[in-house]
Amino acid sequence: MKSDRHFPVKRLLALGALVGAGAYYFSREQNRRALDAKLAELGLKDAAHDVGESVTKGWEKTKEAAKDAGAVIADKAGEVKDAAAGGAQAAADKVKEVAGDVKGAVQGAADKAGDAAKDVAGTASDKAADVKAAAQDKAGDLKAAAQDKAAEVKADAQAKVADVKADAQKAANDVKSAARDAKNS
Repeated sequence: MKSDRHFPVKRLLALGALVGAGAYYFSREQNRRALDAKLAELGLKDAAHDVGESVTKGWEKTKEAAKDAGAVIADKAGEVKDAAAGGAQAAADKVKEVAGDVKGAVQGAADKAGDAAKDVAGTASDKAADVKAAAQDKAGDLKAAAQDKAAEVKADAQAKVADVKADAQKAANDVKSAARDAKNS
């Protein structure tokens, strides 16, 4: 028998996200438009689009850095090959000479990839903060609306109680009046 000590909230949220994504994908166009409008209202659609663009740009930067490093390595390998024609010592000297350039190219590519990853993470973090702020604003609006409705319901209930009380008082006065009239007759 399972213990009820821990409710799997994260799994439930992940399952909900998957079901929601599936429902979104398979829903009719009209429903998709309505959901898109709701996502846009909450700022989620733009956030997802911006993060996607950031990932694409990061991938392009990383790919370009790798291509540049590959070109440098190929160029230096060509120099080593040419030097090898002059003998083993010339090739060894050339390897030592170009090793710094190759290392610099690889390090530069790694730095660019790291910068691209930081950009993606920063964009995702910014968009998460924007979405959180929008959700908090929406929650504040809903809370204010609920409080307004509760105050309205309370005022209506108090008015109804006052009406019932006044009706009861009038009925009691009518009974007293009728009793006095009956006594005096």
